[in-house]
Amino acid sequence: MKSYIIENGVLIEYKGNAKHAIIPNGVISIGKNAFKYNNGLRSIKIPNSVKIIGYSAFSDCVNLINITIPNGVTYIGDSAFYNCTSLTSINLSNSVTRIGGFAFSNCTNLTSINIPNNVKSIGGSAFDGCTGLTSINIPNSVTYIGCYVFDKIKKIKPQYKSNGTLRAFKGFKSDWTCINGFQYKVGKSYHEDGKIKCCENGFHACPNPLDVFNYYKGNLDELHFAEVELSGDMDWKTDKVAASDIRIIREITASELAAIYNSMGKE
Repeated sequence: MKSYIIENGVLIEYKGNAKHAIIPNGVISIGKNAFKYNNGLRSIKIPNSVKIIGYSAFSDCVNLINITIPNGVTYIGDSAFYNCTSLTSINLSNSVTRIGGFAFSNCTNLTSINIPNNVKSIGGSAFDGCTGLTSINIPNSVTYIGCYVFDKIKKIKPQYKSNGTLRAFKGFKSDWTCINGFQYKVGKSYHEDGKIKCCENGFHACPNPLDVFNYYKGNLDELHFAEVELSGDMDWKTDKVAASDIRIIREITASELAAIYNSMGKE
């Protein structure tokens, strides 16, 4: 029995049980669910002929330890490596331009990821649940980021300044309004009266810079991001804080959000 079922250059299914698999040269696409639930697989060699890693191609390969994405691959599909809980490292080639939604979600042993400079789009929840992730970059080439892309990664230690204010980060629409329509301006301070409660009253921001993508997604040229200071009365939620007072310190880019996250202490 053949280990690989290949049709018109697409690897449809892998029937082998080897710990270390080698995909044949000439395969141009790894199809939907091709290796899904292959618990014996430890490593795999992908030839340069492969252009696309399809939907859920390696999802739930819970013993897959490392993988190199070769030059030639342009698209890593939705859920391609979902729940590969033993995966510790990923080498992405510069040919990759799109990373699909949930592509590496729940890869709990992944500690760092280097996104190549040619990537333009990162799908929603691509790294959601990567609880060991402490370092990640967002290159300036990225023009689209989906929602919850870095949700539930390694938690940061909140940073309080000497004046008692909390360092935080906030997203805005293209006109510098927030989700509820309030108008902001860089360099300005704002105060809210009344009882402060998350999702109800107060100015909201995220102590973890990458959590802003839980609330602001889409084309980056239609969004703004800023470092802010929160003070006064505060109410905490899992990934954001509501405060009675906020100051918009400076505008920052998506790339800077990632760099700041990398520099922060982790819990």
